[in-house]
Amino acid sequence: MKKNIPITKRPLYYWILNNCYGLQLLLLILILVSLFFRVFPLEMQKRIVNEAISYGDLHALFLYCGLYMGAILLAGLSKYAINMVQVIIGQRILIKLRSELYLHILHLPLRLYRSLRPGSAISAMTAELNAIGLFLGEALAVPLTSILTYVVVLGYMFSLNQLLTLLTIAIYPVEIIVIPLLQKRFNNWNRKRIKTVRAMSDTVNEAINGIVEIQSYNAYDHEKNRLTRLIDKLYRISIKLHLYKFGIKFSGNLFQAIGPFLLFLVGGVLTIRGEFDLGALVAFLSAHEKLYDPWQELRLFYQSYQNAIIRYQQITNLFDYRPALPAPSADADISSDAVCIETNRISYTLPGNITLLHDIDISINKGEHIALIGPSGCGKSTLALVLAGLHCPTKGTVRINGRDLSSCSGDFISENIAMVPQHPFIFSGTIGENILYGLGEPDLQNPLSPEIRTRIRTILHEIGLEKDILWFGMNSILPPGKAHKLKNHFLKMRAIIREKLKQDFQEVVEFYDRNRFLEFATLRDNLIFGESMSGRYSTENLPDSPDFKVLVQEMDLAEDLLRLGAALVRVTLEMIKEIDIDEFFFQNNPIKQEELGHYEDIIRRLDRGLKLTAQEKNRLMVISLRYIPAKHELIALSLELRRKILQARFYFLSEIQHIDTSRCELDGGQVTHNGELRDFSTYCHAAYLYNRNIRTNILLGSAKKTNEDIMQLRDLAWDTFRRHGLLEEIINIGLDFSVGSQGSHLSGGQKQKVAIARALLKDTPIIIMDEATASLDNTSQALIQDYLSSSLRSKKTIIAVIHRLDLTPSYDRILVMDNGTIVEDGDFDSLIEHRGIFYELYHLNQT
Repeated sequence: MKKNIPITKRPLYYWILNNCYGLQLLLLILILVSLFFRVFPLEMQKRIVNEAISYGDLHALFLYCGLYMGAILLAGLSKYAINMVQVIIGQRILIKLRSELYLHILHLPLRLYRSLRPGSAISAMTAELNAIGLFLGEALAVPLTSILTYVVVLGYMFSLNQLLTLLTIAIYPVEIIVIPLLQKRFNNWNRKRIKTVRAMSDTVNEAINGIVEIQSYNAYDHEKNRLTRLIDKLYRISIKLHLYKFGIKFSGNLFQAIGPFLLFLVGGVLTIRGEFDLGALVAFLSAHEKLYDPWQELRLFYQSYQNAIIRYQQITNLFDYRPALPAPSADADISSDAVCIETNRISYTLPGNITLLHDIDISINKGEHIALIGPSGCGKSTLALVLAGLHCPTKGTVRINGRDLSSCSGDFISENIAMVPQHPFIFSGTIGENILYGLGEPDLQNPLSPEIRTRIRTILHEIGLEKDILWFGMNSILPPGKAHKLKNHFLKMRAIIREKLKQDFQEVVEFYDRNRFLEFATLRDNLIFGESMSGRYSTENLPDSPDFKVLVQEMDLAEDLLRLGAALVRVTLEMIKEIDIDEFFFQNNPIKQEELGHYEDIIRRLDRGLKLTAQEKNRLMVISLRYIPAKHELIALSLELRRKILQARFYFLSEIQHIDTSRCELDGGQVTHNGELRDFSTYCHAAYLYNRNIRTNILLGSAKKTNEDIMQLRDLAWDTFRRHGLLEEIINIGLDFSVGSQGSHLSGGQKQKVAIARALLKDTPIIIMDEATASLDNTSQALIQDYLSSSLRSKKTIIAVIHRLDLTPSYDRILVMDNGTIVEDGDFDSLIEHRGIFYELYHLNQT
């Protein structure tokens, strides 16, 4: 078969006959070898009865039994090898089928994705293809093995007795008629089952993507009913499906039972009359069992084939469309000068004769900056997609340097045009991976070139994404191995804050001081005054720590901490009764919302005078350890308790951790009096805190105010760090920030900045932006517009759909659209002077 057959038109056996030739040949050899070991035991059974037992020959008995067991063992081993080769063949073919089908899906026209439901596509590419994969491996082996085995065994039976052989095969024509009739009914219901399962996948997928709307509108029952209807439908289909499935199985078993009945009846009569010897009858009965095995395998294979064909047809029908762009060709002229765009009476019409664009003629020269404006629904975004080659016009042509865009390959378009949509998709992974996405598959063996790194830094700075990246980096907690390599870098930043910027920061940061009680730190930090790499001193684990138990016992703190914990719980419960609580309430409370039930039970036990368990005491301890005096103003700490906590800190550091304070500034307190290393670091200037983020490590203190207050000073700090060449590592760490599923960890504005950075790094001569800054604040929009107008003027051809008309003076030309056509075309001054539609829109926008 020709390899240029479209993937959705290829029959299922195309994949089987055009792949894994070597393994297919090995499979054939194994099948031929296994045939001998399947038939050989039949002859041994006959000789054991007729020769060894009849004549009392022990030597012959041992010999034939040994050969019989040897053949059985080799037959089992050959079957095992055949099964493994089948699996390998099936999975290799499945890899190729799935990969090529996925590539085909990615090339489908964008308009088809309006109707293509994600749940159906996911189900088809995963579970349904997996089921086909099981068939692919056995597609040649099972029928070939079964047919050859059937012929060989049938020939052996015919050599024993022709009459019994004819009786044996007489029932098979009836089965050949009955089974396909039942299978046809089964197939029809199986198609309905697949469609229903896909509909369920779509419904669940919609619910997950629309969970905000579901919860906002309290639509739980509605969504449940949608899925319940499909579940009930699937139930009814499954009952009927299994009705025919078990009917097929019953029919097969019935025909299987008829065969031995005829053999016992006719064969017994012949043996009694002396016309057929007993050994031959035993061998014939065994041969009949061997004959039914391949017939049973063929019947099951037929069912498997029908199921696979239905699934395959359902999958290919789902994606049976022509790709949007031609495949890359050897003569494709990918030119970086392809920057002149012309359209010739282009129109774009949706199914149902809905016209979005009508007879548009425009010409855009190299380096021009074009603004597309107009009311909602006028066709701006559709025109942008057509110019980007992502929609093919239903009439007319789009040309780049004289080449029809519809005949250009995807490589050509990608090298010349970058598109930034209004709602960009952010892929799972890191920010850096998303920014580099347009450059193709990353080379994990080779780091980025200095040129690429410089371009990334420049783009991040110019579009205002650098500050976001730095903030992500500052809030990252590094793995110990990576932190150890970079800790001197961050300790140098800490020194700059302390020595040069302390006066500026001390209003918003409470720096750690061993000799002072910390108002903005937790009681846990006040007591332990340090961090453990292993996490054994974390707030949740601390009450169970032997060191902590010694500390509270020696300093007589246990009752104080339990009383404080109980008091905090009581005050919280009283406040809940009096006010409406929300998430903000628990952000400023040491108790988490999900823990309320546990603490209510503890307070009830205390009120009833019951003794608390060790676990309950630990829970109250945890609340006390989370308590921040300056933040959780529910209860004020007495001066006496503050003094005891400060004394406990000195005791813990000197008597339990044995920290040499004189060496603390040299090694961070990680060396004991005996010179041994430990995993504990105290809060001193030379210590890196492995369990804290980079920001805390640089500041070595707790925030007195909100993040916004600290961010007001970050520019001052970053300018200082930049002068000392210390920011690059934090930017690299920030680029490793995980964006979450579909960029869920990013704001809408940050997603748009990432998409703009992705397009700029691609460095195409044409950039098309569809309201690419709509989610940004005015300052960020102005920053990006200034960069486009100043640094990219005459260097890049830019076509921008914009909603803020105050940005239009920055563009060379303005195209005004209405009802799918260009109604005005000119620069800002000429259109204002013309006093047409743009004039009205501009002044309305200004108002």
